[in-house]
Amino acid sequence: MRVLIVAQNLQIGGVQTALVNMLKELVKQDKLELELFTFGDGIFIQEIPNPVRILKGNLLLRLVATPLSEVIKKGNLFCLFLRLISMVGVRLLGSDKFYRMLFKRQKNLGNYDVAISYFNDVPHNYFNQGTNLFVDKFVRAAKKIAWVHTDPLRAGFEHDVCLEIYKNFDYIACVSKACKTLFDELLPEYQHKTVVVYNFFSAEDILKKASEFIPFEQDSRIKIITVGRVDNATKRMDRIVKVCKLLEEDHINNFVWRIVGDGPDLKTNMDLARKYNVEQRIEFIGYKENPHPYIKNSDLFVLTSAFEGYPMVIGESLILKIPVISTNYAAAEEQVVDGVNGVIVEMSTTRLYEILKKLLVSPKDIRILTDNLRDLDQTNDQAYLQLRDILGDIS
Repeated sequence: MRVLIVAQNLQIGGVQTALVNMLKELVKQDKLELELFTFGDGIFIQEIPNPVRILKGNLLLRLVATPLSEVIKKGNLFCLFLRLISMVGVRLLGSDKFYRMLFKRQKNLGNYDVAISYFNDVPHNYFNQGTNLFVDKFVRAAKKIAWVHTDPLRAGFEHDVCLEIYKNFDYIACVSKACKTLFDELLPEYQHKTVVVYNFFSAEDILKKASEFIPFEQDSRIKIITVGRVDNATKRMDRIVKVCKLLEEDHINNFVWRIVGDGPDLKTNMDLARKYNVEQRIEFIGYKENPHPYIKNSDLFVLTSAFEGYPMVIGESLILKIPVISTNYAAAEEQVVDGVNGVIVEMSTTRLYEILKKLLVSPKDIRILTDNLRDLDQTNDQAYLQLRDILGDIS
């Protein structure tokens, strides 16, 4: 069976991690001939397992699919000029016409049994477009599958746009039951196409990476960790600063909260921490290629997001036996067993503060959650069966 998987890029991110993990599982099947077509580059290209054949987009497509900050870092003025021109082109032509123009100049990839669009297009967000359109209009395949990695309602999916985008796909794979339910609410016409395929996790890789180094000296403070893109609109990391302010006002200072990640609101949140005088409670670590040692050497992982699909970092934390405090995004109950391996809280700064205050005042409750994780293992068995059902006979 010849299978093509199409990706936006291989930069560090949750979707990219899930893709790599899925490929590592699929290469175990002799019946599959796997090809990965990626529009843009990224550090995760070194994680793609053999014998997956990697195909890359043309120069302009690679530049469009690469974050502007990464293009600037490389210092190639010609590439930077093309990237800026492409931004103007998207605004003038619209994302659909612009991407069609790029795809027409891309070499034909051939015929496939299955073609997968692994990155969900977000309407009107022009640098997150393309994989659905490419698989739909520019790939010849007997079966076509589109992935949805997010809460479609909160992410701005629109009924009429999605009705056209997903018209020619045989399956729409949602990464959680909650994601499927929300997609079906948005697009009941395609309910017969939607299925659940959970993200894959590579426990062996996670444990290995987590042991590569010790990121900080151990002390008596309770260590809280948050990993992700510092984007207050979606990840709501501004809540961290506000929670720390409330805890400080209660004279609770037996903790340190480390934030690993970069993003558009990093400086905003650092300034807010200074304004609230909680710099001594929060450490802004910044971007790290390997965040797993930071998670492993912490006591609690906290997710503050306004919405998520099926966040990889939750599964990674649980594999590392670190209990999770999470806002109640749509699929939270599919990952976190409330009161067993973590706590699910209402999506408010006040409620997050109340739960953390309780745990910080009574650290034995953190130890109970940690002890519960000792006998809980994360496997890919269910995800594999879900994927096999839509691919066909691959074993």
